[in-house]
Amino acid sequence: MGRDEAELRYGFGDNWKSFVAHALNDQRVANAVASLRTLLRADSLAGRRVLDIGCGSGLFSLAACLLEAAEVQSFDFDPDSVAAAEGLRAAHGIPEARWRIGRGSVLDEAFMAAVEPADVVYSWGVLHHTGRMWRAIDLAASRVKPGGQFAIAIYNRVDRYPDKSTMWWKIKRAYVRGGPATRFVMESAYVTNHMLTRLITLRNPLRELLDRAGGGRRGMEFMHDVRDWLGGFPYEFATAGEVFRHVHETHGFELVALNTVEGNACNEFVFRRP
Repeated sequence: MGRDEAELRYGFGDNWKSFVAHALNDQRVANAVASLRTLLRADSLAGRRVLDIGCGSGLFSLAACLLEAAEVQSFDFDPDSVAAAEGLRAAHGIPEARWRIGRGSVLDEAFMAAVEPADVVYSWGVLHHTGRMWRAIDLAASRVKPGGQFAIAIYNRVDRYPDKSTMWWKIKRAYVRGGPATRFVMESAYVTNHMLTRLITLRNPLRELLDRAGGGRRGMEFMHDVRDWLGGFPYEFATAGEVFRHVHETHGFELVALNTVEGNACNEFVFRRP
């Protein structure tokens, strides 16, 4: 039967170490800065403390530093992600006192209780990969200062075929369980289907590749993003309404920005703690 489901987890950090080493460039950094500025509706984070939960490659922690955040604290469950972020910090010469990076789990209540509350708590595409999404959202929200922002992105629930969320749960589990050959076949099939779908719907299949080659909307590169999508297990999802109701009714946060999607992408939320 393989590993227990509770222990089945994709190695996000290995993928993001590769991204930093082979795909990250100045244009991707600039696009990440622009994306964060747009999401938070802020030209500068001067004077603010930012907490990046599940920092991955460290790209958006770096973006917060470049937006003049007074202090950034990043942590990730995956030690390879921690190493990737530390390498990025060193490459950009940012003092450790200004950008603190460590290993930890958002589900570790003792760890989270020791994390200093922040003006901006940012967790993009992370909390749905913990295996306990709603609890992860609650513990992340607990670290927002009064008047602070809570910026999260959660996979949208899709109940229609052929992109049903429960189907992707099974695909992701198979990918994580599989060896290198299985993963290569699944990646090749995904990319082929991706391109054919765009041809059939009269869209240019090269446009997205060229856009990603130039940095993409959030600075992501195509193949590393493909592996992140296929391997993203544990995997949970919710409608935008479900996330809004949970955060608003449980914590009393006010919604200040919402970007919704129709398919298997992330709905983006920015809440404010009164």
